[in-house]
Amino acid sequence: MAVALGGDLPDGFAVLAGDDVCVSPLLALGATGGILASAHVATERFAEPARAWRADEAARARELGHALARLSAALFAEPNPGVVKGVLYAQGRIPTPDVRLPMLPASEAAVAAALKELAAP
Repeated sequence: MAVALGGDLPDGFAVLAGDDVCVSPLLALGATGGILASAHVATERFAEPARAWRADEAARARELGHALARLSAALFAEPNPGVVKGVLYAQGRIPTPDVRLPMLPASEAAVAAALKELAAP
């Protein structure tokens, strides 16, 4: 459905990606943007591919999208929002990495892997 819509969007209609790992391919197909949990940890970086696709900078958009897909995969290595909250806590942006039961906070290893991916160029 997204492929069909992206090729011929009706006036005033926008397609938003909802799967963080797949946002770049959907932007390439004509999506307008996304609603992404991963963007909480690096908002500006997630806005860049959309700008690149709109500017017909496909090579740059693909490169950015690949990096962000790796980051998103790391952020979703354990149930959401555990790793995202763990990273936000490690960045000092939220006061606790706690999540509501029955969920558990992310493992140190998952948070460390996401932080490593976040630090990658």
